[in-house]
Formats: sequence, C-alpha cells, structure tokens
Amino acid sequence: MKKSLIALAAVAAVAAAQAQESSVTFYGIADVAVGHVEHSLSVDPSFPASVNPVSAVKTSVPNSVNGMFNGGISPSRWGVKGVEDLGGGMKAFFTLESGINLPTGQLSNAGAALARNSGAPAGTGTASANSSIDGQLFNRQAFVGLSDKDLGSIQFGRNYASIFDIVVKYDPVQAAQLFSPLGFSGTIGGGGGVSEDTRMDGSIKYGNKIDKFNFGGFVKLGGVAGSNKTQSGYGVSVGYEEETFGVQFAYQGFYDALKAGTSAIVGDVNLTNYDTKAWMLAGRYTVEGFNLKAGWERYTLSKPSNSLNGNVGVVGNYYGLTVGNPNTVDFAKADQSTDVIWIGGDYNVASNLNLSAGFYDQRANASSDLGQHDGNIYSASVLLDYSLSKRTDVYGGLMYSKYSGDQYNPPVATVYSHNYITAVGIRHRF
Repeated sequence: MKKSLIALAAVAAVAAAQAQESSVTFYGIADVAVGHVEHSLSVDPSFPASVNPVSAVKTSVPNSVNGMFNGGISPSRWGVKGVEDLGGGMKAFFTLESGINLPTGQLSNAGAALARNSGAPAGTGTASANSSIDGQLFNRQAFVGLSDKDLGSIQFGRNYASIFDIVVKYDPVQAAQLFSPLGFSGTIGGGGGVSEDTRMDGSIKYGNKIDKFNFGGFVKLGGVAGSNKTQSGYGVSVGYEEETFGVQFAYQGFYDALKAGTSAIVGDVNLTNYDTKAWMLAGRYTVEGFNLKAGWERYTLSKPSNSLNGNVGVVGNYYGLTVGNPNTVDFAKADQSTDVIWIGGDYNVASNLNLSAGFYDQRANASSDLGQHDGNIYSASVLLDYSLSKRTDVYGGLMYSKYSGDQYNPPVATVYSHNYITAVGIRHRF
C-alpha cells in the first residue's frame, strides 16, 4: 500500500511538471453591436464588419440601414494557442485563429461579400470591401515558432504585418472596428495600402525586446515559380516603451500586392496589382490620467513588378472565387501616395468606465497622371466602454466622417459629403 501511494505521488508529480511545461488554450472574443449607418447598403452576412462606415458612399445608394453588426470594438473570433517550455529559456509556441460573424455564425469572408455584389444594379446589394479575411479556416492568424529569453522570437506561417502591431497599441479608440478608420480598414490599419497584406501568408516574423527597446522584422516569401520577388514582402520595426511614454516606427513593402474589388460579372471579383511601400510613426504619452496618442502613416501604390497575366500565382481564382479580369489588370501608372494622421486618447472616468476619442485625416495626394486626385476623409470618433467584469463589457460609440476634395466630387465621383455610424454593443472575452 505504501509503495502504491509513493508511485501514485510520483505519477502526479510528473503530470504536474508536464502541465507546467506545456499548455494549450482555447480562447476567443464574442462581440456584437446594434446600430445605425446613415448612408449604407444592406448588412452583409459574411463581411467582417457587417457594414462599411468608412468608405464614401455613392448617391445612388438611397437608404440608411439599421441592423446587428459584427464586432463593434473587436472582430469576433475563436482560436487555439499553445506553448511548450523546452528548457534553457527556450519555448515552442503556435496560434490558430479564425474570424467569425457573430450575427450569422458564418466565417468572416470579405471576398464572398465582394462576389455577392458583383454585377448588382447601382444602389443595391450589401456592404463590402477588400480584406485579408476571405473565408480561410484560420483567416486571422496561423503560425508556429520558437522563442528565447535573450534571442527573441521567430514565427512561421500567416502573420500580422508590422504596421498592424502598432495600430493595435496606438489607436486612440481601441482600434475599434466600427468606430476607428484604422480599426476598420486594413488598407491603412496594417496592409500599408492594400488590405490583403495586413496578414501575410508564407511569412517569417522576428521580434525581440531588450530592456525598454523593441525591434523586429518580417520577410514574406512569394512562392511563385521562376520569380522570387513576385508577391513577396519585407518589413522592419523599432520602438521604445515605458509606463508613461512610448514611440514606435515601422516600414514595410510588398511586390505585386493583389487588391480585390467587385466585377461587372455576377459572382466574380476583379483584381488590381500594385507594388506598395509604407511607413508609420506613432507615439503615446500619459499625463494626469489622460492617455494621449498620435501618429502618421504614409503609403504609396506604384506600378507592379509583374502583370496579372504573367505568373503571379493567380490562376483564375482568388481564395476560391473566380477572377473576372485576369488579363485586364488596372495598372497604377505613377506613385499614388496617401497620408493618414491621427490624434486622440482616452481617460478612465471611473475604475470600470473608459471614455476615448479620436480624430483622423486620410489625405489622398494627387498623382502626376491623375491616377489619383486630391481628397480628404475626416473622421471623428467617440467611444464609451463600461466593464461589467474582467471579461465582459458593454459600449456605445459614434463615428462621423466627412469627404472633401476632387477625389469625392464630380466628375471623379458623386458621393455623399458625409456619413456616420452609431451603435451600442456587448463584448465577451473567453
């Protein structure tokens, strides 16, 4: 009996040690909001944000929309992540994460939303825009890697671009999907000009921190036979973080980035091909309980290195969708640059009540060949977030946007001069 107890205790000790060395966690966020968009097409069942409150809306769209929207602050998701202690300060880790649309239970799929609106008569259809989330099983993240307490971490797979990492920490309105242009748009909030590059397939990402300094970078491998450059990318980042002050900088570029759009053919998508370059500088400062944040981004779209009717890995389909224009790509003729400037912050009104506000200016700069005209999107946002517990909060927000400049006026475009979204919601983390 005594030997049995000793053996049982030994087995329990080994099991406990193993439990400490390796763990797998199931996690997620369920976030849903009910709200109103002044100028909008119908709510889409698979578009990651359900509606599009940022882009200018054509005057041929006659209606406003009330509905239930996915992810007022945080896009809904579920995931699995794990870590194993390998000893000597080294660990192995992985993450698999999938975006879902809570109101419908579907996988988030912006590509399907675009295809659903291709060929639709003017003023009809559902909200849509291009995105890096296009119905993949693990459409948000999928990577495995190693970390060392001194050497940093390296991860392989589908990773976030460097600019996205800055946006998450330095957006004044929690990078809220429905109340921040940076939180909604991967074009400015991570992809550096093309939303699809917010998340990078076939990439290697490195990061490290020494005292209060952090630095890192990534390489995206194109995977195209006969051309190592096609659909590849690169990026670097550096920053400094302490309790009351922080500053971050990132630079990234991609070759032959693919941007999806609607097609004249029902069920198809069209693709535009660009080389892109982008940088972002952001800072924060805490004073008297106010967390102040500001930043500046510039991205440039240029003529691509290769045409779509060459070998760029697109053989008539885009994430399972038929491409309507594989041989008639709309090439950029000259550099088209856009500046994004923001300022704002947040303040804890009470221990469980946070008020945040932000102002954003997306400034399109005219290109020499008129491929892009001058134009501004001015957005002002406010978000009130009340925590019921560590895992659950309720919130209410408003974002108002105004469109001005040649880009948003005849004969270039006929759009509404303003738009706004207001919504209340609930978010639960598990």
